[in-house]
Amino acid sequence: MTLYYGMAQWQHPAWVDWLYSSQLPSSERLVEYSNVFNSVEVGSTFYAPVSDQQLMRWYQQVGDHFRFSFKVPQQISHQLHQRPIEDILRDWQDFQTKLSPLKSKLGATMLQLPGRLDAKYLSKLLILLNAWQLDAPLSVEVRHLDFFDKDKHETVLLQALFECQVNKVVMDSRPVFSTDAYNESLQEAQQKKPRVPCHPIATASHPVVRYVGHPDLETNHFWLDQWATKLKDWLGQGLQPSVFVHSSDNIAAPTLASWLDDKLVANGAVSTKQILLPESHEQMPLI
Repeated sequence: MTLYYGMAQWQHPAWVDWLYSSQLPSSERLVEYSNVFNSVEVGSTFYAPVSDQQLMRWYQQVGDHFRFSFKVPQQISHQLHQRPIEDILRDWQDFQTKLSPLKSKLGATMLQLPGRLDAKYLSKLLILLNAWQLDAPLSVEVRHLDFFDKDKHETVLLQALFECQVNKVVMDSRPVFSTDAYNESLQEAQQKKPRVPCHPIATASHPVVRYVGHPDLETNHFWLDQWATKLKDWLGQGLQPSVFVHSSDNIAAPTLASWLDDKLVANGAVSTKQILLPESHEQMPLI
């Protein structure tokens, strides 16, 4: 059984003197991060091209146990509705070619679709799914409410993902929308994170969970208990889930991941604790 835990980033100023030493150059923080977590979301590929040399540097900084989940460039995911499919497919192939040298350390690559992409663009999405040729997992995150209707549109999407053996990204933003935005980090999270129903369905062997925790840390136990039960079920089926833990400002995300890890040990899903956080952390406000 393999379970991958990761953050939305491997560098955060509040993690200095906790996950890594203040004496460590920022270029080496990925090494220390990978001693605690075995996966990470990489959003930089969404915003701009990353050189082959930079990708290889990252690859060489982590062990064989580690998995990168790169986000698909926005000119593919966020322009699917307006660019010619031929141009999209060319960029799609180029992106796969760029990732190919890293395939032994690739987790589920994330195709994150914008909220404006509704069910009428499903045929274009299917073309992309069928053109995925990289020997590594692919995952899709949808944000339009068409795909959460528990009816025709969601059924068609789930069936397509299952037939293509593409993983569904389950976004769980329930915690940050469970209360009014009473502080700045919560306000920002509610503005940036999608408010979509949480439908924890696995369509392939590497389901992806993106959990966005509430800044009042203790309130997260309610949702983390649910995820511990679901992850135990998936692991029992032989699946290899990836769980990316966010918080409203990401400072406390490692703590929330560690708590989830504790719950999986407690419910018997895994035999030993996986996330061993350093004891001291000087910059960890609860709220």
